[in-house]
Amino acid sequence: LEAIENTVEKPNVILREIGRVDAELDRTSDMSRAFYFLKSRFTNPEHPFSRFTAGSRETLQLKPGEEGLDVASYLLRFFRDHYIASKATLVVVGKDEVRALDRWISPFSNVMSQKVGFKDCVEKPYFPPPVANNEDSANGLTQSIILRSKDDVQISEDIQTLCIEWPLSLIYSNCGTRQAPIQHIITAPAVGFILSQIISRRGPGSLRSFLEKFNWVPKDSLTKGVPRITFPVDVSGFQILRLELGVTLDGFASRSAVIAALFESVRTAISKPFQLDLIKQYMSTAILHGYLFAPRPPDAVALAVDSLRFGVGGNGGIGVHGNWYLMPSPQDEVAVENVKRVVESTLRIMADEENAIKSIRASPKAIYEFSGGIVDQRITSAPLFSPWQKEQITGARYLVESRTNGGSSLFKSFLFLSSRFDGDELSPPYTNPLMPTKFRSPRPVIERIGAWGRRYFYLDEASAVDLKTRSNDDGWRLTNKDTWREYQPSKSLNMNSRDYGTNWSLWQIPPGYKDFVLLPNLPIRPPEPSIECVFVIQLLSSLPSSFTPTQLSLSNMWLLSFDDAILDLAELGATAGIAYESSFNKAGLRLSFRGVSQSLPSYVRRFCRRLVQHHVKLLDGSARVSDAVYKRAAFGDSQSLKPNRMGTNRVANQVSERDVANQGLLFLKCTHSGYLISQGDVLPDESMKLLSELQFIFRDSK
Repeated sequence: LEAIENTVEKPNVILREIGRVDAELDRTSDMSRAFYFLKSRFTNPEHPFSRFTAGSRETLQLKPGEEGLDVASYLLRFFRDHYIASKATLVVVGKDEVRALDRWISPFSNVMSQKVGFKDCVEKPYFPPPVANNEDSANGLTQSIILRSKDDVQISEDIQTLCIEWPLSLIYSNCGTRQAPIQHIITAPAVGFILSQIISRRGPGSLRSFLEKFNWVPKDSLTKGVPRITFPVDVSGFQILRLELGVTLDGFASRSAVIAALFESVRTAISKPFQLDLIKQYMSTAILHGYLFAPRPPDAVALAVDSLRFGVGGNGGIGVHGNWYLMPSPQDEVAVENVKRVVESTLRIMADEENAIKSIRASPKAIYEFSGGIVDQRITSAPLFSPWQKEQITGARYLVESRTNGGSSLFKSFLFLSSRFDGDELSPPYTNPLMPTKFRSPRPVIERIGAWGRRYFYLDEASAVDLKTRSNDDGWRLTNKDTWREYQPSKSLNMNSRDYGTNWSLWQIPPGYKDFVLLPNLPIRPPEPSIECVFVIQLLSSLPSSFTPTQLSLSNMWLLSFDDAILDLAELGATAGIAYESSFNKAGLRLSFRGVSQSLPSYVRRFCRRLVQHHVKLLDGSARVSDAVYKRAAFGDSQSLKPNRMGTNRVANQVSERDVANQGLLFLKCTHSGYLISQGDVLPDESMKLLSELQFIFRDSK
């Protein structure tokens, strides 16, 4: 503390640091302009968020000098009042014992103020209303257009950013410092993740499908056309929920209709009460992608921030036994009910258009050339003149315009036409048949090496035996042999092999096995127990080895068009942690799948049933070869051995959907056998069952 006082009292130190703070203030980036525009919308000076918190030369030097304030003395007083032990949390991540860590960190205790802390918080933090007078209520619904900075080169001028923000008031802890409350903590990141799953979902009846159909959002972008939810402000008692969406130039011209579509999708989502299984699936998705698929070491900075935000100890927050997850467990029924209640309450807040702050960060190209649409008026005034205004911190120019009443009518008319001709309409979210509401524990595999070679034992149920008991000679101890099943490996390849019928085989590969000569490039699962498994289906056919350039091009177009046809299934699978890959090779067609063992067999069956019926749908017109497939085929984009590009271009310009369908049917008829390769958290009996079903699926396709 003395060193800090001596440093601050030195001449020119404060002036030097003020210059650094002012130089670091971001005035040009798109995100900075959005943040300070948001702060300017909070017109109540009593609300803490309405204040300027970053600091500049004007607020730290000029104004204090005019008012006769000593910045150095205020800085020291702030340090003594707030940098105290009772308000701090120390997080240490290490492998050493707690006593050793405590001895190493004790010298750092004197860097904080020695002032005794006092309780300066209340049971529920109070924040005044953010807006002194609601402009939307006085002048009708409005939206703001912010002119982008020319210095922000990371943003495409053809993609504009629609931003809608809502203030929330989630309570995390009693005081936001030490003790977490008795009830479960429902964090803003957890709520935001579930809202993303509801609003950003894809498939029939989703907002995203309609926005893409009307060309209001980019179709080819993986991120720009997807509604993205973040929390730029997140403290106990006050949060800002931000929804951002990249819109095309056509979408900017119909901006009032796009905004109306977002609010209509929110109202549709809460038109029916959420099922508990749906909430459990969303919570399982968060844990699956956030922790189970990507185990991460504890981060000291993240834990320290979370401890101040969500509390320490109690039934929730930092310091609980086990892992600290921002998302509660789907098996905690009380937490599931609380999450459901908070999500529904947040969606009701989002459905209120008067409570939202709406803005569009637009490029000069969009403002000057594409601002007028069917219902939205063209912007005729230049940003330097009225009615454009200037944001005080960044200097960004913005225009507040009235929302046209025809925006909602335009979107609803498009919905009516889509429902009439395509049979598609906005619908509430629905459960995913591929996402478990409870994850099964990994089922280990025991490998024993003896005089008769390798022997493998598969555990039927993860909870059937104490997996912590070991023996010194043969790894895991079989405490109950009724729950373990031995699968005798093949003596020739030292792995599990069984023939099924006359032309199909199963290869069960133990985890970590590397000497698989049948497919040398096969990815190998790690030896540690996991909830994931892998299936590889190899369809054997003599046709690919004798493909003509025309046949190879048509076959690739058959696979590429199939990718488009199962986009709905692929989206459901991606949410459930499932991925697939398909390609032709010299032996035939290879289909690879990876995902959670509880749902992957079901996905594989659905996938293969639709594959063998794809040529039928192409022939009857219920599926089609899109222009994108023709374009990809013309440029040599294939899912097999690369064909001749000139030959592919010539074929793609001359073929019809019937030609593509007939080629797919020909390949299926020429498939004479196959084998299934499985690895990971899958029992041999489960693999055999899947193999039996696949044999009937592909047999019926001929």
